[in-house]
Amino acid sequence: MELAVKLTANGGAAQPIVVVGLRGMGKTALLRRSIRNRDTKPIVLYAEGSEEQSLAAAFRRSLERASGELKSAPDRLKSTIDSIVRKFPKTSFELPHEMGAIAIEGSKAEEQTRPFIDAIYELNEAAAKHGRFLVFAIDEIQTVRVEDLLPIVEFVHETAGSNAPALLLGAGLPNSRLHLHRVKTYTERWRYFRLELLSREESRDAIDLPARERGVEIEEAALELLARESAGYPFFVQEFGSAAWATRTGRVITSEQVRSILPGIRRLLDNSLYEPSFESLTGVELSYAFALAKLGPGPHRVREIADGLGGRVEKLNWIRNQLIKKDVAYSPASGLLEFRLPLTERFLRRNARVLGKRVEQINGVGE
Repeated sequence: MELAVKLTANGGAAQPIVVVGLRGMGKTALLRRSIRNRDTKPIVLYAEGSEEQSLAAAFRRSLERASGELKSAPDRLKSTIDSIVRKFPKTSFELPHEMGAIAIEGSKAEEQTRPFIDAIYELNEAAAKHGRFLVFAIDEIQTVRVEDLLPIVEFVHETAGSNAPALLLGAGLPNSRLHLHRVKTYTERWRYFRLELLSREESRDAIDLPARERGVEIEEAALELLARESAGYPFFVQEFGSAAWATRTGRVITSEQVRSILPGIRRLLDNSLYEPSFESLTGVELSYAFALAKLGPGPHRVREIADGLGGRVEKLNWIRNQLIKKDVAYSPASGLLEFRLPLTERFLRRNARVLGKRVEQINGVGE
């Protein structure tokens, strides 16, 4: 499965693209590959979404790097970029003698929005004049503050029908669409691509083809075991495939070798990936998580979860909010809830006995 996003500077309408998917599905890798997959030299402003840092600060650092990377750009364009960098507002000022930095907060930071927008317009005009174009690439876009996204969304929308369109590439969780809708309703018309779990055949190919290219064969039974255990989750495909590769003793990976590594990899992934998210949950919160897991993969209505607990939605909303706050689940749309990590349902099912002991200590959930 491959989604190729090609960056071109052909003028006319430029529809923003947002790739969404659960954690560990390859969104960030795809975003970065899309930036590299280009037949021209765009000026890329890259930012990783954060509730603590403004886009202006992230874009300033990105533009500083871009200035040094544009080796083939005319000196006049480089000089213009260097000048524009200095016009980007700073959200913090470094103190002398390695004493740290002072952050700009509140109204003072908001006052710098206008200079930032002016600098973006100037940068876009300079890029177009030299046959280049501007790209905003934002990872974890669902975490960026609405007030930070607003000027970028408006700018991209305004330039879309011009001869100098600025492009936007975003990556984030499935609730990114809802988050962007809060910024501007016309973002509904943007293109959204959702990364899903790999199919059985895709999982097999992802494990088998690289091995064959290196002269190693995987027994049919062994390949089926690896595909079943990885369950289409790209991160698991890498982990189980890597472990199988490391355990080989010759030119063939056998089913016996694969079975020998399964328990250890399961424990490793549970300990490193899932357990940190669940160790802080209370028994009540675990009960809610089990009720969500019982419904299977995908987002589910909070009313269905409440029904599974025998309670009313209104009385259980505080538990749902705690799971969201603790980064175990998120709401992709109003009234829906989904685990942030794929295959969480399988983790809970496999560890139901251990985790269930904590749940048994809680009585009267939803009563």
